[in-house]
Amino acid sequence: MNRRWVILGVLSAALALISLDNTIVNVALPSLQEDLDATTAQLQWVVDAYSVLFAGTLLLAGGLGDRFGRRKILLIGLVIFGLGSLAAGMSSDATMLLVCRAVMGVGGAFIMPSTLSILVQVFRESRERAQAIGIWAAVAGVGVALGPIVGGLLLQQFSWHAVFLVNPPLIVLVLIGTLLIVPESLDESHPRLDLRGAALSSLGLIALVVTIIQVPEQGIAPTTLVSALIAVGALWTFVWWEGRAVRPLLPMGLFRQRTFVVSIVTVGLVYFALMGAMFMLPQFLQLVQSMTPLESGIAMLPGAGGLLIASLASSTVAARIGARATVVTGLVSVMTGLGLASLYRVDTPYWFIALSLGLIGVGMGITLPQATNAVLGSVPRERSGMGSAVNDAVGELGGSFGVAILGAIMSVFYRQDIESAIASLGDRVRDVPVGVLDAVRESLASASLAAARLSSTDAAVVHEATGVAFVTGMTWALLVGSVVVLAGVVLARLHFPAQLEHAEE
Repeated sequence: MNRRWVILGVLSAALALISLDNTIVNVALPSLQEDLDATTAQLQWVVDAYSVLFAGTLLLAGGLGDRFGRRKILLIGLVIFGLGSLAAGMSSDATMLLVCRAVMGVGGAFIMPSTLSILVQVFRESRERAQAIGIWAAVAGVGVALGPIVGGLLLQQFSWHAVFLVNPPLIVLVLIGTLLIVPESLDESHPRLDLRGAALSSLGLIALVVTIIQVPEQGIAPTTLVSALIAVGALWTFVWWEGRAVRPLLPMGLFRQRTFVVSIVTVGLVYFALMGAMFMLPQFLQLVQSMTPLESGIAMLPGAGGLLIASLASSTVAARIGARATVVTGLVSVMTGLGLASLYRVDTPYWFIALSLGLIGVGMGITLPQATNAVLGSVPRERSGMGSAVNDAVGELGGSFGVAILGAIMSVFYRQDIESAIASLGDRVRDVPVGVLDAVRESLASASLAAARLSSTDAAVVHEATGVAFVTGMTWALLVGSVVVLAGVVLARLHFPAQLEHAEE
């Protein structure tokens, strides 16, 4: 086998570990709450600490890779991620677990752009590179989709500790493969690292993601105002500084390139749809349609399968119909899938769910490789670490916005509809404790936890009311998601390049 494809296999294995970790922990949250006596806020930060540090460290990691060597940064990231996973699996309280998840986020940020930037250096021929990026995108997307299945399997056989302890042995194998197979690459000019830009970008991105996460829960509060002001101030100063730095971490001139801007917006929109849907659909399958975590993970397979197949076929399709037509087709498929998902009802048959998930997966699989290829083709080859980091950071921010915005829309309509849903139950609600009804009014997740302590009759009453209200909120959220992707369709149709050959070289 050609050595390049073996290298891609090692890089894909490293990427798969951090992609799985984006969602694998979600199915363990009820177990964590019970075993560690964690509060709802602590549980939220067990998930969010990873995303916050991941997004905030990406540009720094990309710059370090270009300066000191991308393989070195990949190896450092693997060690950090492995040690963080080991400590997380041995955690005895929620605070320790939260800190470990933050450490894992830093490790993930060092791994992800390194894999993509090394790939660009290894695959020099444009057609092969497009195929390799298709495989990379497939691994990234499928890892996110398979996380709940792997998590469910581990929880069925072991405790929540296994969700984290499964990583270190796999990390050791990837470390060995990286040391033996993956070549070193870096910017031969050995540019001085833009430390001021790195600090400003990290501060600004961390504050921005924290604001995105906190606003739906806290609204306009002192803490969210402070984090928003820090984000705006740090990012504005970052842009100002990058326009003046001798060797900027992120050259502002890239944003004058139409292909670069359209491509990163497309990446952001795809992850907006993916993570927004991944936030709501498992809740729908588990808490409305009464599937187990493992069953709901398996039910998401049409999306994962569609994404895998379409990612592998994306470069072939683009060679025949052009990059622009491929991206537009993919975004239309995502938009259609979200539109169909907005038609879900409490008793929607699975074949309809599978159809909509398949359309979303196929659309993302077709689109992501072309958009990623266009981003990397817009930056000089020696700055591929920076280009990869920008691509990954925009994807992470798009996903954070998707969860925050679509989740907030869902919550607003849920709370609007829940009172009428409770009222429609009439006398059947008399025996449900007031505390449970308060939980019902808060969210579907809190209602399900509270209902677990009720008799089967009263629990059925709670399930009926919350199911209808949740579906109403999800309908509006997914419709908004579909409209956002429609904007991406228009943007890509007008401005995405017809072919990428010239952009790549």
